[in-house]
Amino acid sequence: MASQDIVIILSKDDIVACAKEMGIPEAAISDDVLRWIKHGVQSALVGGTEVVKAAIRYGIGAGGSGPLPRG
Repeated sequence: MASQDIVIILSKDDIVACAKEMGIPEAAISDDVLRWIKHGVQSALVGGTEVVKAAIRYGIGAGGSGPLPRG
């Protein structure tokens, strides 16, 4: 799979950065916490095709005009 085909990757570094933005120290992000986050994200995406469909509708509705979102 080519990198341009990947829609989302969430690394431990991404999670730690989010935690730091929340004022939570990196040390608090244990393996157990990472497992809970992974489970939560996967659960949110299971059957969550509505999020993808909404993004497609929004992208098509914008007609491809205007700046693309970053990231």
